[in-house]
Amino acid sequence: MRHLSTFIRVLGVSFSLLTAPAIFANTTVSAKEADALIKDDIANAQVLIEMCPSLIGKNAKFDENIKKMVGSYLSTYSDKSASLESLQKDGEFQSLLKDARDAAKEVEKAEQKSVCEDVLNFEG
Repeated sequence: MRHLSTFIRVLGVSFSLLTAPAIFANTTVSAKEADALIKDDIANAQVLIEMCPSLIGKNAKFDENIKKMVGSYLSTYSDKSASLESLQKDGEFQSLLKDARDAAKEVEKAEQKSVCEDVLNFEG
C-alpha cells in the first residue's frame, strides 16, 4: 500500500510533472516503469478531481489546470491514444486509484484544501 508521505509528496509537487518529459529523458526508466509512474500520477490527479470541488467549490480555473496536468502526463504515456476515460478500464490504474483515494482519506482536510488551492493558483 502506498505510504501517506508519497501521496502528500505527489500532490504537493503535482505540477512538477509538467516537466516529466525532461525528467524521464535524463534517467534510465523503462517504458513500462514510466507508464506505471504516469498512471500513479494520473490516479492522484483523479483524486484531486473528485475531492477538490467539495473543498474549494467548483472552479473553471481549477478544471483547466487539472486538464493541463493530466494532458501533460498523458503526453509522456507510451499509448498515445490513452485518455483519462480509457485508463478507468485499466486494472492497474484502478488499483492505483484505490490506493490514492485511501491515502487521501488519511490527509487532513486543511492539507487537502491547500493542495487544491495550489492547483487552482498554478500559473504554468
